[in-house]
Amino acid sequence: MYDEVSTGPLYDKAFQLLSTYRSVAARMSNARSSTQGKLDRRLEQLSERIAETLGELTDDELMALDCWKDGVVPGLYEVDHAALVEKPYVSIRKITRWPEEYDVADMAQPSDNNTDTTAAESSLLKKFLSVRDDDEL
Repeated sequence: MYDEVSTGPLYDKAFQLLSTYRSVAARMSNARSSTQGKLDRRLEQLSERIAETLGELTDDELMALDCWKDGVVPGLYEVDHAALVEKPYVSIRKITRWPEEYDVADMAQPSDNNTDTTAAESSLLKKFLSVRDDDEL
């Protein structure tokens, strides 16, 4: 079971920015030193844009995203760089699932309708399997 959160275009923009940040951060580890400077500046720009976008999201949209943390000043947010780099293949969208609760007694009782149709289907299947082709005789 899960809850769906209605999101808007700002949520999509924040998700895209976080995805871009993750891919640039992944390139940083294998880049040459001259390229690392450029990538570092790009990461700073992205983190600023992400912080601005996260500040514009609703509380529900914020809770639907992963890999961000509260900033030093209340009401401001920033990228959780460690979480993005640590979990490169985990979704940025928060997915929380929990088992659906149900009564075992309700699930265990077979209905009378299912028993009748099962017996009828079984007899039809036996009849079909007992029929021989005329060619075999």
